[in-house]
Amino acid sequence: MVAADEAQARLGEAVVTLEDGEDDSLVSLAKRVYSGFEKTCGTTCARRVVLACASDENGMPEAVHRYMRLGFSAGVRLYEDISSPESVAFLHFVQRVSSECEHTRQFVRFVRIPDGTFVSVFEPNENTLSLVGRHFARRMKEDHFVIVDPRHLVAIFHEPGDASCATVGLDEDTAATLASRVGEADERERLVQALWQRFYRAMELPGRGAASRGYDLRASWMPKRFWHGLPELDPRLRG
Repeated sequence: MVAADEAQARLGEAVVTLEDGEDDSLVSLAKRVYSGFEKTCGTTCARRVVLACASDENGMPEAVHRYMRLGFSAGVRLYEDISSPESVAFLHFVQRVSSECEHTRQFVRFVRIPDGTFVSVFEPNENTLSLVGRHFARRMKEDHFVIVDPRHLVAIFHEPGDASCATVGLDEDTAATLASRVGEADERERLVQALWQRFYRAMELPGRGAASRGYDLRASWMPKRFWHGLPELDPRLRG
């Protein structure tokens, strides 16, 4: 199994495409297969499937396919199987997505715009927003917020009091429009960001310059691909 635009048939092979993903019958089939897998192998293994399916790597569909087939044969024993070729290939994607979920929880930063909505633009390497929505809903239960991922054309929305977030697919124009709203921060919001940066700089350890070992540690624990969205590292706020 591969994404349609990645399929390259070898000699003697033929490509068979699934039905349109918008077809309700296909969605119903997917739910039935997932439900059967969860009953056969347990909730933890089913959760792993959800994580793996958020990966952007080309080999993900076939790895998930082989793992689920193994699961329907092995049953609850699948939980402890970490050495079979199917499990090794599958768990690679689980680990990648789990790490990116943690990065998403750590490095999303919000901007409060004049109407009181908190807006964030975040571009993870994997499609993680729908997997971390409950985390932000718990942390910001009484707030109206939206997190936009222009890379995967998806956003999560939260209404005050809700226990979870709604996940919405976007087109490129809508994603760009939502993302542009982070530039609507008023003067008070900019002041709060500057105060946060001042606190961050006051608490940091010495020796974090580009030529120091501390800089390497910062880049390791706080990946540089996220720095442009972090007010604590935004050079425009200094001073």
